[in-house]
Amino acid sequence: MIKRKLSKTSEFKKVFSEGRRVEGKNLVIFVLENDYDFNRMGTIVKKETGKAVDRNKIKRRLKEAARILNKKLLSGYDIIVLAKNDIRKANYFEIHYDLESLFYKGKLFL
Repeated sequence: MIKRKLSKTSEFKKVFSEGRRVEGKNLVIFVLENDYDFNRMGTIVKKETGKAVDRNKIKRRLKEAARILNKKLLSGYDIIVLAKNDIRKANYFEIHYDLESLFYKGKLFL
């Protein structure tokens, strides 16, 4: 069974080394084509961003925004979303808008 999220260190390293990088205000995404007919996503929120409660809140917001936007995306990509430290100040709608604009810049929309 294939999971629909990136979880192994080797998968993350491959996307970081071979994928393309798109940077926004609060987020950075790394994108690499995969051999599947669906997208896999991984999120990274560093410890410098805040305490565990804050990091988990940011991860939940990122995952929800990605879940909604995934319906409009081209399929067959591995995507890593890296949160910048300033994301603590952003609400859900700012995160959603930033992620959507990064997907447009990365040419991932249909």
